[in-house]
Amino acid sequence: MKPAERFVTERRPLWDELVLLSQRLRGRRLRRASAADIEQLAALIRQVSGDLATTRRDYPGSELPTYLQTLLTTAQPLLYRRSASGLPALFGFFATGLPRRFRQLGPYTAFAGLCLLAGTAAGWAAVALRPDLIGLLPPGFQASADSHHLGNPLALSGQFSSQLSAFIIQNNIRVAALACVLGLLLGIPTVALLLENGFLLGVLASASHRAGLDLQFWALIVPHGVIELTVICTAAGAGLSLGDAILRPGLNSRGASLIKAARPAVELALGISCLLLVAGLIEGFVTPTSLPPLLKLGVGLGSGILLFCWLLLAGRGRSATGEPGVIGPGGLVSDW
Repeated sequence: MKPAERFVTERRPLWDELVLLSQRLRGRRLRRASAADIEQLAALIRQVSGDLATTRRDYPGSELPTYLQTLLTTAQPLLYRRSASGLPALFGFFATGLPRRFRQLGPYTAFAGLCLLAGTAAGWAAVALRPDLIGLLPPGFQASADSHHLGNPLALSGQFSSQLSAFIIQNNIRVAALACVLGLLLGIPTVALLLENGFLLGVLASASHRAGLDLQFWALIVPHGVIELTVICTAAGAGLSLGDAILRPGLNSRGASLIKAARPAVELALGISCLLLVAGLIEGFVTPTSLPPLLKLGVGLGSGILLFCWLLLAGRGRSATGEPGVIGPGGLVSDW
């Protein structure tokens, strides 16, 4: 066994390096630390932990174990930070975690959006070729279109407006929930649901176009529809990721692959669904008003810009783990 003085002389540079690095990374500077700094911090913590075990075994009566324990107590929280709980954790999830999940499952959401667009194009073409399909729309549509009331505040206070408004928001909530859950069936029902919902939107749009009410129709749909359709496509993308995990498990079993995919999918679907409350507020306080149609379209455009700036830009820092916004082994928090 080495004398304590020799052991300290040999290991002191390592301990001092950990002290200096911990001081440099403490606070908000940790979020801007490079991968090399984080790797160095982890390596130093492992080595000092070994020194602590050695001093407890070989020099139990000295002050070395206490000193090294204090040093590790200061340094380890920088690497193994536990996630916050309660309201701070919820705020953090919506501030950065949800956008990271959105980007993580972005390809599935994009595919869902293409399915919705394909259904919309099919619905538009169907009415253009078969005008009698207008009969598939909610009761009162043809009468409102013939009266050129669509989007007019007087019409919006009538029976058709309340039916159409309730029909649209209830349908979107139902579609968002089903699109995610049905993804477990290899994604096939999810795709069918998107095509059906898009087809109905296309039929509505095409019928309004035939009546010369394009501006009024889109002023009725766009203010809240930008958020609602984004929610539908995102929830569907979460469902498609579950179906893909079952269909293509890779080296894992199908069960293990599904379990791995479930957390990001469920977090994304539940989190994004909360935006339907915002869409409901817009539909309640913007759509039925006498605001000019162009202003209503501006509300939809503005909400879309804010929504996608948040989803695409928020939480774009990267931590040492490189994992998208999750708690890694030992509670390591990533910041992607």
